[in-house]
Amino acid sequence: MENFKKPKQRPIRIDGDVAYITLTKGYEAVIDAVDVPLVYGFNWAAMVKPRAVYATRKDYSGQKQRTVYLHRTIMGEPEGFEVDHHDGDGLNNMRSNLRTATKQQNMHNQRLSSRNNSGFKGVNWRKSKGKWRAAIALNGKSRHLGYFATPELAHAAYCEASARLHGDFSRAA
Repeated sequence: MENFKKPKQRPIRIDGDVAYITLTKGYEAVIDAVDVPLVYGFNWAAMVKPRAVYATRKDYSGQKQRTVYLHRTIMGEPEGFEVDHHDGDGLNNMRSNLRTATKQQNMHNQRLSSRNNSGFKGVNWRKSKGKWRAAIALNGKSRHLGYFATPELAHAAYCEASARLHGDFSRAA
C-alpha cells in the first residue's frame, strides 16, 4: 500500500482586515481576515465558469466527492438558498459582498449573456419587427416591455423595469 502524501497548502496572506487566498490558475480569492479559521487547512482552487470564477475545494469525507464553494463556507451553507455575490465577482468573498438569495434573485443579478446580440441586458433584435425588443424575467416568466428604435432606448426600459421588479438584485449590465 502506498503512503498518501497530503499536498502542501497554498498560502493565505493577511493584510489588516483582509485575507487573500492563493488559488490555482493564478487566481486569488479575497475574504475578511476574521474568516480565515473557516477556510484554513484546505487547498482552495479556482473553478473557471463562463460568467465567473469561484474558489472551491473538494470534500472526500462522504461516500461521494463533493465540491465545496468558499462563499457557501463563509455564509454557513444556507439550506434552500444560494449565496449571491453582490458585485458579481465570484472571488470577492468579503461578507459585505455576500448575501443569501433565492435562485430567482441570484439569476436577476447575472451578468450579460455571452449569446446577447445587442450589448445590453434584456435587449435583442427582432428582425420581423425591424426593432429592438426589451424583455425582463420575473418569477420564471419573460415579460415583454416593448419595441424600440434603438438598443439604448430598449435598455433604458429594461433598467427601469429591473430596478422596480428586481430591487436590490437588479443588474443592468
